[in-house]
Amino acid sequence: MAGKYPKCWTPWKYGSNKGTASVVKGHSGKRAVKITASVRVSGARALIQTPACAIKVKAGQRFDLSFFMRSTSDKTGVMFFRRTAAGKWVHWGNLGVGGASQAWKKVRVRTGFVPAGTTAIRFGLGIAGKGTIITDDYAMVRAPGVSGPCTDPRGCTGGKWKVRSFGDPVPNGENDGGDAGQGIKKGVRAMHAVLLANGKVLLIAGSGNSRDNYDQRLQAGHLVSWLYDPVTGKHKSIPTPTDMFCAGHVQLADGRVLVVGGTKKYPDARADQPGQVDGWLGEDRAYVFDPRDNKYHQTNNTNEGHWYPSATELGNGDIYSVGGYADTYDANGWQHISRVAERFKYTKNSKTGGAWLPQDQVAQTGINWATYPSLILMQDGRLFYSGSSVFGHPVGKSDINNYTHDAYLGPGMINPADANAWWPVAGLSQPFARDQSTSVLLAPAQRQRVMVMGGMDFDQGQAAHTHTDIVDLNAAVPRYKAGPALSTPKVYASAVLLPDGTLFETGGSTGNRTGYTHEAAVYDPRRPGLGWTQMAGDPVGRTYHNTALLLPDGRVMAQGSNPLSGFYETRISFFSPPYLFKGPRPKITGVDGKLWAYGSVHTFKTNRKIKTAWLIRPVAVTHSSDPNQRAVAPEKLKISGGTVKFKLTNNRNIAPPGWYMLFATDAKGVPSVAKWIHVG
Repeated sequence: MAGKYPKCWTPWKYGSNKGTASVVKGHSGKRAVKITASVRVSGARALIQTPACAIKVKAGQRFDLSFFMRSTSDKTGVMFFRRTAAGKWVHWGNLGVGGASQAWKKVRVRTGFVPAGTTAIRFGLGIAGKGTIITDDYAMVRAPGVSGPCTDPRGCTGGKWKVRSFGDPVPNGENDGGDAGQGIKKGVRAMHAVLLANGKVLLIAGSGNSRDNYDQRLQAGHLVSWLYDPVTGKHKSIPTPTDMFCAGHVQLADGRVLVVGGTKKYPDARADQPGQVDGWLGEDRAYVFDPRDNKYHQTNNTNEGHWYPSATELGNGDIYSVGGYADTYDANGWQHISRVAERFKYTKNSKTGGAWLPQDQVAQTGINWATYPSLILMQDGRLFYSGSSVFGHPVGKSDINNYTHDAYLGPGMINPADANAWWPVAGLSQPFARDQSTSVLLAPAQRQRVMVMGGMDFDQGQAAHTHTDIVDLNAAVPRYKAGPALSTPKVYASAVLLPDGTLFETGGSTGNRTGYTHEAAVYDPRRPGLGWTQMAGDPVGRTYHNTALLLPDGRVMAQGSNPLSGFYETRISFFSPPYLFKGPRPKITGVDGKLWAYGSVHTFKTNRKIKTAWLIRPVAVTHSSDPNQRAVAPEKLKISGGTVKFKLTNNRNIAPPGWYMLFATDAKGVPSVAKWIHVG
């Protein structure tokens, strides 16, 4: 014993809070420590390892920590500290463990890779809100570290970022007003980002959240799209016929990009109600961007305008779109959510890719979907609303405000062909605080697991949170369960599926367009007990209107940011994950054809033996949302030396038709450069 506390442990606090520490009955023995927070303004209270009991480490190592806990709060976490070569202790990072529990539960977390210049680490277990936490039976063991050849120790542990600037002024912190976002810059305000099957990226700004640009939209250059080459850094400006700012978009089965809605009108002051504005109106024009001629081609109009709409591809190639503000004001002169469900009938040989069906040919649910609702295609053809949206949340068929909790329409499933079908899904934590949360179908798509991460309640002005939740849609009765907490509370996070089967999250902020996090992490769905592994953070702050996507070379490209100061960020960041520093990459040397039919078996060659392969759909993202992102595993994979036979699913709802990136990955998780494959 050291005083009344177990040897090697002592209570600790930071920030403004009050509480107590006491010894209570443990999980397996007579003693454990209970930390109570009775008043909290900021910071946390914790039980922490003493420096004398720190764990000696070497750079490149990482560790698995397990312990038992009971808590009355879901704001619990592990804090790590490291000792530098100079002998100074510094904060290394936090890993949330969340989930209040009256019974003892076992928690497992995995640290990031130990940075260079670190001689020891220690940890603490604490609470960042009112309540109690009791912890006991700690164990820390070595986890797999940097294995095999490593071309860059720093890259092997946390990946590395490179930032490309276009000569624009760099904001001096997120409060720098700079030019307040006005005028034409050398870079682009990347509100929307779509990876095309030629490897280039369509970056759409439209008016770029600039009233001046919108008012001058008929002048050349004030409505912006870029066709950007992430390899050469060169770009081409694309004439943009309408304000696609806050539109929805999705890739069609042939690789063209359907852009639906956008901004029809910026808000204006109301003469009849001083101090009030009428609100945004949504555009009813829609366009298809064709990579063959790099032009936008106008389709027929949607049945109603949409500003912040979703867009999800169905298994037959049609597009289902809902939500966003309509193109007219309501009877009282205010903006309102469109109730019209739209369906784009895909036609391969049409110049515009197809046409929007008349309203009476589309099943109309009448649901008030709020803005950018995330609707993910399920393997049975239904659409799953994950609980993620941008501002407010769906409120069923009610006409009341989208922030009203009493009419909250939580996660659930719809049949796009049946106006009245609805299957609710329970269990989502913090359901009212999922504004600007991120949701994604985890790899592989066949397992039908959806994760929702982060968010906040914008209407209540509450802070962002760290909660993640995962639902198994293959379960007899799907229900969300708590996932591994983020290490940092955040909204506006980007989530990108990687070719080694993991999920990468980056960017975001702790508040509404303020509080850059500069944090990134990786989650492996095959090892859920390990939680998040910390990665190097993007040196550029990314809050509202940021986007990120996976490139065919395995890097992640991140761009955009629009803090409250109005200074729009135009730098583009490129993240090289650790797998790009772990030795030579496998190479796909030949594929027996680019056109893969459902249920078919295809052969490709590699320069050496691999372990697995994936088909990953290219990202089309805005406002932290791409409901179409997915990684499809082979139904059967046969590997014989450098010859690989890949059997494609015969279910077009698992892999909706279109272009995919084929990655081959070795036993160390190192991926090849992708080959483009057309599915369906």
